[in-house]
Amino acid sequence: MSDDLRSEPNTEQLLRLLVDQMTEQALLLVDTGGTITWWSSGAELVFGLNKQQAVGRSFSILFTPEDQKAGIPEYELAVARTHGTAEDDRWMGRLDGSRFWATGVLSAARDQAGRVLGFGKALRNRTDLREQLDTLRNQTQALADANHQKDVFLSTLSHELRNPLAPLANAVQLIRLTSNGPELDQFLKIIERQIAHLRRLVDDLLDVSRAGAGKIDLKKEIVSVEDVIEAAVESVRPLIRERRQTLEVLFPASRILVEGDRARLEQIFVNLIQNAAKYTPEGGRIWVKGTSEGPEAVVHIQDSGIGIPHEMLPRIFELFTQVESSRPQSQGGMGIGLSLVKSLVALHDGSVQVHSDGEGKGSEFTVRLPLKSTLD
Repeated sequence: MSDDLRSEPNTEQLLRLLVDQMTEQALLLVDTGGTITWWSSGAELVFGLNKQQAVGRSFSILFTPEDQKAGIPEYELAVARTHGTAEDDRWMGRLDGSRFWATGVLSAARDQAGRVLGFGKALRNRTDLREQLDTLRNQTQALADANHQKDVFLSTLSHELRNPLAPLANAVQLIRLTSNGPELDQFLKIIERQIAHLRRLVDDLLDVSRAGAGKIDLKKEIVSVEDVIEAAVESVRPLIRERRQTLEVLFPASRILVEGDRARLEQIFVNLIQNAAKYTPEGGRIWVKGTSEGPEAVVHIQDSGIGIPHEMLPRIFELFTQVESSRPQSQGGMGIGLSLVKSLVALHDGSVQVHSDGEGKGSEFTVRLPLKSTLD
């Protein structure tokens, strides 16, 4: 057997080898007064100080001038003396004035009687991690600023679009009062429907910006889900009739009551039923089914429409998300309604889910709201 195989290093030699080779870790020993008594080769590389420059000096030289002034070195010694360890993530200083971000710990060494004999400090240069965190923080702030600008834009756009709607509606009424004829009346009804559609779109835009800013206030009362659905259906009825679709509303005999804002609840279901009508071909079918399940009122809006690709399902409630399909673009929307639906349902402490078996297989939206009670 060779001499190399017989002469294995003992524990102390192995420990010394490991410490000398830990070049990314700064290791040092400090006496009870805070003076550096031992300095590793890793500390030389991290701080740019050799043993002769470091040993015998206060370990406070490792801290930035502002931390020295704030008493951070003394604070670390006091915490380690009291609790055994003092962890920190902070900027550390070098004698040349440069800095690096360090993660480290100062540990107290005690004898069997519990007396503190000194301290050991281990730290690592993690400036790379700090830079990544700063980059993420800056990106997060940039996104927040962009989101705020988007809300301001939507709010401004909504007000600008709303201004001409009232004069248009008034003009239609004046024409109706001063002119006669079934043909003219038919054209006026078309204009009125389009104005109503534009008004809903503008209101949705404004509400999206309000929801983003947390400025939607609910006027809650006890309302019947059936009454809300009936009002929503009447609002969407012209579109359904125009597309020659069949709409079936199914509810149990007992009334389903929830506590909510009647206008906002109607807005939720107008958006969902209108969405079903737009994404269902002419002659298709739409079902609105309501029931109660345990403590929840549950409403399903189902259609025989174009369906939703599986990859789109997780993003369907995101703002400005649109389902790509072979359907003419003119039949689509701006991707606002479903985002608003999710926000309004959440304000009512409810939830909304979507299900589709894929393109061409229809879709189903399910709204769940806290059930108030039921009356026979």
